[in-house]
Amino acid sequence: MGSDVCVHRQARRGIDKVFTTYNGEQGMKVFLVEDSAEIRRRLIEMIDDIDGVEVVGEAETYNQAVAGIVQSRPDVAIFDIKLAEGNGIDALVEVKRHLPALRGIVLSNYATPQHIKASTDAGAEYFLDKTADFERIVEILAHMQASSNGGRD
Repeated sequence: MGSDVCVHRQARRGIDKVFTTYNGEQGMKVFLVEDSAEIRRRLIEMIDDIDGVEVVGEAETYNQAVAGIVQSRPDVAIFDIKLAEGNGIDALVEVKRHLPALRGIVLSNYATPQHIKASTDAGAEYFLDKTADFERIVEILAHMQASSNGGRD
């Protein structure tokens, strides 16, 4: 792993848990691509409360995102559009070339029709406005996890 990629693993509430992935191996893994450390911290706290879902990495730049996602092979990645270097839409396009089954969520303050279209064209399943939809992340990830336990193709 490159030194510019920060991989985050933690025991949930001090207890090591076994997670289940979509393909039945190890937990639904989520990678965060967000330039704000505060937003990443908040997302990690929210996601940590979802049973069977684990944050496996985080990045604040395009290069960190691509390297980290390709290496950690998450099931889901959450992308901000504006990053410290580069943008999340381009990162989503690039990682989907390597991991076509990756499920993408874009969470951004740029909720314009152009950004929404570019995000869905890049392969995002959801586009969420940080101001209005931030809390929906938990609902969406819990739904993805529940549907994966119900037998995903």
